[in-house]
Amino acid sequence: MCGICGYISKKDININEMNNSIAHRGPDNQSTYVNRDIGLGLGHVRLSILDLSPQSNQPMVSQSGRYRVVYNGETYNFMELRRELERLGTTFRTNSDTEVIVEGFEQWGTTLFEKLNGMFAFVIYDKELNRLYIARDRFGVKPLYFYSYREDFIFASEIKAIMASDIVEKNLNYQGLYEYLHYATTLGETTFYDNIKKLEAGHYIKYDIDKRVFEIEKYRVNYEVESVEDSLEDAITKTRELFEASVERQLVSDVPIGIFLSGGVDSTAITAYATKHYRGGRVKTFSAGFDFDDGVNELPNAKFISNYFGTEHHELHISGGNTVDVLEKVNHHFDQPFGDAANIPLYLMSRELKGKEKVVLQGDGGDELFAGYHRYGRLNHYRTFKSISKLFPLLKIAIPKDSAKYRGLRFLYALGQKDLSKEMAYILSQEMFDENPADYFSKDINSKLKTINPFQRYQYFYNKFRDLDSVNRALYTDMNIILPDLYFEKVDRATMANSLEVRVPFLDNELVDYAMGLPSKYKVKGQEKKYLLKRAFKGVVPDKILYGAKRGFSVPFQYWLRTSMKDFMFDHIRSSQIYNVGIEQMMQEHILGKKDNGYILWKLLNLVMWLKKTGVKIA
Repeated sequence: MCGICGYISKKDININEMNNSIAHRGPDNQSTYVNRDIGLGLGHVRLSILDLSPQSNQPMVSQSGRYRVVYNGETYNFMELRRELERLGTTFRTNSDTEVIVEGFEQWGTTLFEKLNGMFAFVIYDKELNRLYIARDRFGVKPLYFYSYREDFIFASEIKAIMASDIVEKNLNYQGLYEYLHYATTLGETTFYDNIKKLEAGHYIKYDIDKRVFEIEKYRVNYEVESVEDSLEDAITKTRELFEASVERQLVSDVPIGIFLSGGVDSTAITAYATKHYRGGRVKTFSAGFDFDDGVNELPNAKFISNYFGTEHHELHISGGNTVDVLEKVNHHFDQPFGDAANIPLYLMSRELKGKEKVVLQGDGGDELFAGYHRYGRLNHYRTFKSISKLFPLLKIAIPKDSAKYRGLRFLYALGQKDLSKEMAYILSQEMFDENPADYFSKDINSKLKTINPFQRYQYFYNKFRDLDSVNRALYTDMNIILPDLYFEKVDRATMANSLEVRVPFLDNELVDYAMGLPSKYKVKGQEKKYLLKRAFKGVVPDKILYGAKRGFSVPFQYWLRTSMKDFMFDHIRSSQIYNVGIEQMMQEHILGKKDNGYILWKLLNLVMWLKKTGVKIA
C-alpha cells in the first residue's frame, strides 16, 4: 500500500511537495519522475509489503521503456497473472505485483484492468501515445482524486496532495455540501471542491496529453452481475470455498500480517481460515477496548476466538485522551468534512499499531454482501412495512418526540415515500424525517442548497436496480454507495494516516460475483440476517459466535458534545461562517438534554473545522 500523485501542467509544480503531503501513506521510500518537455510529473510514496528491495520502488518502468507506473494497492492474483505473462514471453526483474501491472498493461492494454483481483489505484504513462491511464478498483477500496481545469490535470490518492500543487482554487461544491449534510459524506464523483472529483470505482481515465482532453470509461462495476441459479445447499458449499480461497489469496505478503478481530462472525471466519493457511508463523490478532466504550466491547469474545484458533492475541486498551486533539488530527487526514464518528476508534486503533504492523485483514463488506444489517430483515417484509407506513401521520402524533421509538419512525417515513428512489436514501440518513438540513443555514445558503438534488446518486442506482426485489435492491445500492463512499473512505484515511494497510477478504472478485448473483431469500430468512453465510460458516466459526448477539458499541460523540467537546463546539461554531440563531438553539437544546441534536451538530462541527482550516467560503 502506498500513495500516488502527479500532474500534467505547464506550470511550475513541485512534485516533491505533493509527495511530502502524503508521506504518511508510504514511509519507506519516496521517488518521482518529471518530464518537463510535456509537463508531466509522477510521485510515489512507498509502504513496502511485497518485494522489499529497492528494485520495486516506483515509478517503475516496463522493460520496453514504453510504460511507467505509479501504483497504490495490492493485486492478490498477481502470481497467476505473472505466470500467464511468462508463458507469453515476459521476463521479470522483481517479485512485486507492481511489475505485473506495468508488464500486464504492455501485453493486454486496458483489458488488464478487469483481470485484476485486488484493491488499487494506479496511473500508467504511455510514452509512445503520450497518454495517461488512471484506474481504480471495482469496489472503491483505494481512493483516487483528480483536478481538471483548462490545461491543468492533477491527481492523487488524497486531496491534500492536489492542494500541494498550489494551483487549485478552493471553491465550495454545494452538491458535496448538501450530500454531506444528508449522508455524512459526499457520493460518487462529488467532493467538497469544485473541479476536484473522485474517480468512481471500476472506472478508468484515458488522458490525451497532447490534446489536454480525457474520457472516463467503466471496466468492471458492481451492478452488472449475472444471476446464479444454484440450490441453497450448493450455494452454502460454494460460498465457503470461495471465501476460504479469498482469505488464502490475501495472505500473500513479505511482511507479517495481522487481523482486526472484532469478535463477530466476519472477522472470526477470517481468523479461522488465516490460521489454516498462513505461512508466516502464528497469526496475530488485535482487539480494542476504549476508555469511552463503557465496557461494551468485544474483548471477551475476541479472547475466546483467539484461544480457540491459537492466535498470538493482543488486546489494545486505548484512551481517547484529548478528544479534541484526536478530532483535529482525524479532520486533517480526511481532507473533507466526514460525519461518521466511527473513524475515531479506527484511527486510534491504527495509531497503536503504527511502526509495529503494516498489514491487517478486516471484515468490511460482509454485511453488504450477505445482508448483515437489521434493515435487510425489515425489507424482507417490504409489503407489510409499506402498508404500515400509511399509519405514519398518526404514529408521528401518538409517539412522544423524546421517545426512542420516535427515531424508529424514520424507517416508516422512508417506505412512505411516493418517489421510490428516495427510500434507501431516507433509510440511511441519520436526520429526522421532519428536518431538512438546508434549513439550518441562512436564507442565502438555504436557497442555493434547495436548487440541488441530494438524492441523485440514489436515484441513479434505483433506476438500475428497480427490477430487483427490495432486499437485493438494498444490497446492490449499499455495495455501490455505502461501501465506497462512506466505509472505505473511513477505512483508508483512518488507517493510512498511520501507515497501515487494511485488506478486506469479503471483497474478492469471484466471491462478490457469486454472492451478488444469488437470490435474496438465501441471504435473509424471515428476520434472520446472514442466513446463507451462517450456514456456510457452520463448523468453521464456533456456534457461540455464529449465533450469539454481537456487542458493538457506539462512539459517544453526542455525550462528548455535551461535555469534553462542549467549549470547542461553541467556540468553532459561534465564530464560523454558518452560525445563526437556529444553530445556537440546536446547541442549547443538546447541551441541556432537551433534544438529541448530536448527529447534525457533529456534522456541522466537522464542517466548520474544515472551513476554517482551508479558508473555503460557504456563501
